[in-house]
Amino acid sequence: MRRALERYFTAIWFGQSRPGLLLKVLSGLYGAWWGKRLVRPGHRPPVPLIVVGNLVVGGGGKTPLVIALARHFSQRGFQAAVISRGYGGAEPAVPEQVPLDGDPAHVGDEPLEIAQGCRLPVWICRSRKAAMNAAVNAGANLVIADDGLQHGALPRSFEICVVDGSRGLGNRHMLPAGPLRQPLSRMGQVDLVMIKGGDWQWPGGARYSLEPVATVRLDTGEERSLERWADHEVDAVCAIAHPDSFFSLLERSGIRLRARRAFPDHHPFGRDDLAGLKGPVMVTAKDAVKLERLDPGVEVWVVRVAARIPAGALEQIETHVREFHGE
Repeated sequence: MRRALERYFTAIWFGQSRPGLLLKVLSGLYGAWWGKRLVRPGHRPPVPLIVVGNLVVGGGGKTPLVIALARHFSQRGFQAAVISRGYGGAEPAVPEQVPLDGDPAHVGDEPLEIAQGCRLPVWICRSRKAAMNAAVNAGANLVIADDGLQHGALPRSFEICVVDGSRGLGNRHMLPAGPLRQPLSRMGQVDLVMIKGGDWQWPGGARYSLEPVATVRLDTGEERSLERWADHEVDAVCAIAHPDSFFSLLERSGIRLRARRAFPDHHPFGRDDLAGLKGPVMVTAKDAVKLERLDPGVEVWVVRVAARIPAGALEQIETHVREFHGE
């Protein structure tokens, strides 16, 4: 049912279908009652706080970008930490640090993926402001928020709006007639628009890419380059917001897909979800944090990707961070 609804709205938001009158009316009500309140908060955080979010519902490549930024600043001597609501998990009322072997059903799949990907403190809490305070109290002098453009209680010093360049802003309507969480004017309030691939354009936007760095066998840790899989036949499984992006990545690498299974975003995997697949099965890192706690009964390989951020964008963010610290 959920997948059917996703396909229905995707066709309206990003395809050729047009929203009906009811959706347009609801969109207008949403914009009038809620949308105008969703503006950038003006209060200052205690340390540089970089929000990496999006205006569009669905995935845009935020998680690899968060990991890349956290690692970048850590390598430059900052005590970086990441905060998240922990969507898909328990969303605790009191801040918790995500352990590397955490249960994704409790901490959320994306926070666990980030913790494993950058090996830095990741704090989750229903209140992102409380998570920020916990991170700072634990010694962080730079915080990156995974999502949060729409979270008015969270102070921030720099905002990045991520857009999937293959989809853009869709039909540019607000929810539910379109995919926008906030009015389009909100794009003018952010400090940097980062576009993942594709050919969609935005004035001053910086284009970045997600590049595969390796495939890792889930049960043994064996690594292979993605190129070594060219001309091989595999099954592909994912539970992400834009599954076709994963399938396309594999096909562009010369891999033949025998079967492809797409589940709703944040789907809690069970062993039956891989039933009937011959294998090897390729999955994303976000899927892997859930599958590694199972005995999938088939050979599973994780496709690890990294965000390649243009130098100009990194320089802009670094300049802000150092100015915030008075350097």
